[in-house]
Amino acid sequence: MPRISTLGLAFGLVLLASNAHAENVTATLGFHNVNPKSDNGTLAGAEASVDDDWAVTGSVAYHFADNWSVELWSGLEKYEHDVSLAGLGTVGSVKHRPTTLGVNYHFMKESKFRPFLGLGYGWVNVSGEKSTGALAGTVLRADNSSGLTANLGADYYFNDNFFVRGDVRYLNFDSDVTVDGAAVGTANVDPLIYGISAGVAF
Repeated sequence: MPRISTLGLAFGLVLLASNAHAENVTATLGFHNVNPKSDNGTLAGAEASVDDDWAVTGSVAYHFADNWSVELWSGLEKYEHDVSLAGLGTVGSVKHRPTTLGVNYHFMKESKFRPFLGLGYGWVNVSGEKSTGALAGTVLRADNSSGLTANLGADYYFNDNFFVRGDVRYLNFDSDVTVDGAAVGTANVDPLIYGISAGVAF
C-alpha cells in the first residue's frame, strides 16, 4: 500500500507540473534499484554485506542552455536494506532516502534518442535502523551521508513532450555505525543506482 499511494501522489505532482506551463522543464517518475558494491567494509570485526532494494523515484530538471540542465533527483519512498555480518547472518536493517543535485550534459538534442552524462552532489538521509539476529535488543544507529555523484543515461522521445529514460548513477555513501553508542566501523555502501523512468517535457 505505501508504494501504491506514493506512486499516485507522484503522478499527481507530474500532472500538476505539466499544467504549470513552465519553460524548459522536464520531470520524471521512475523505479530504481540501489545496488551496494560487493565489499561493504568491516563492522565489529566482521565483513559486512548490504543487500539491494527497489523504490519509486522522481526528478525535476531545468534546461538552462541547449545542451545543459540542472537536475534534482530523489527517492519518493525510502529504500530498506538488510545488513549481514560474516559468520552471524543478518544483524539489522536500515532505511534511507537518497537525493542528488547535479548538472547534466545532453547529446544529440535534435534526435529522438538523447544520451546524457552528469556530475553532482548527493545526500543520504538514514533512518529506521533496526537490530536483529545476533544484535537483537541493541540500539543500532547509522549516520547520514553525503558526497559526489556521477550519472549517465539516455532519453528516448516519443514526441516533443513525452519520453522514457534509462539511467545509472554512482552515489558516494559511507555511514559510520554504532551499537549501543559504541562505534563499530563504517559501512561502505557506495551503490550503483539504476532504473527506468517515464518523463514529460513542458
